Amino acid sequence: MLEHKGIRWGYVFLKASSYLEQEEFQELMVQAVEMYLAGEEQRNVKGSEYEGRLYTEQRYELIGTIGGQRFDADLETTRGRDNASFLVNEQNRGTGTAISMN
Repeated sequence: MLEHKGIRWGYVFLKASSYLEQEEFQELMVQAVEMYLAGEEQRNVKGSEYEGRLYTEQRYELIGTIGGQRFDADLETTRGRDNASFLVNEQNRGTGTAISMN
């Protein structure tokens, strides 16, 4: 599915309201990382409490000194409309040879 050489690691940051449970946000974060690794721009998402669209406009944003690609989710939940933003940060580019200075 997702092929790479070496070790890839980074961080995922989340900004969202509290309509979804923690496990549901984790599912969405995993999908955002999968999209980042596969180079996908859009994906329809569905969980037990929500459905909607996860997408990126290939924008790079910063939180303090850490930056990454932004992913947004527009969701219909059992408690109303919701949205979330994820910042996917990769500390290395998959070479597995150098130590990140970040």
